[in-house]
Amino acid sequence: MQGYRVRAVTRSAEKGRELFGEADNLEIVEADQRYAETLSSIMDGVDGVVSCSGTTAFPSKRWDGNNGPQMTDQVGLQNLIDSAKTKGQDLKRFVLVSSTGVVRRKQFPFAIMNAFGVLDYKKESEEYLESSGIPYTILRPGRLTDGPYTSYDLNTLLKATSGSRKNIEMNAEDVLNGEMSRVTLAEAVVQAMQLDCTEGGVLSMMSREGEGPGSDTSEWEKRYKNTLA
Repeated sequence: MQGYRVRAVTRSAEKGRELFGEADNLEIVEADQRYAETLSSIMDGVDGVVSCSGTTAFPSKRWDGNNGPQMTDQVGLQNLIDSAKTKGQDLKRFVLVSSTGVVRRKQFPFAIMNAFGVLDYKKESEEYLESSGIPYTILRPGRLTDGPYTSYDLNTLLKATSGSRKNIEMNAEDVLNGEMSRVTLAEAVVQAMQLDCTEGGVLSMMSREGEGPGSDTSEWEKRYKNTLA
């Protein structure tokens, strides 16, 4: 992230380095948000938090070792929010990457995805963040495409890419369907972190055909403002 110093929190520093490599502005630290006692120092010197943790919606090897949706999307995430609250007014923004369908979780096809409660837990944590007093932005992307292909899901099986779908559609309601490029989502997170207009905003987003805003902050600001107006 250009212009930022990044502290990447991971359960395994070794795996973190394999995934992210080395950079002067990158610090990799070990912690496990499922266990609040491991988070005591991760907020030192931090003025922004991005949470993009998650697990598979259905039982898989990812669930081994107590990694199911409740521990990941409810217990762990709420521990992280509690840790962020210790920063008080020094924390400028908490950007939460949630999921489309959290409001429609009783409707088809999201009711199937929610068979083991993943969308219930994500929605509970959204509400926990909203009531925390922390300046927040919540992003609800569709099914993620593009690498890294590290999950046990259809995207990894198919090595799905966004291709020419670099544009983005956003809506303040949970009404969108489709896929979301990890590349575009990462840019959306960075832009949301630095734009005042996204504070307190909840946005669904999907990839669409076209070039999109790229890294143009003024274009992102215009789109965010139009969506949240």
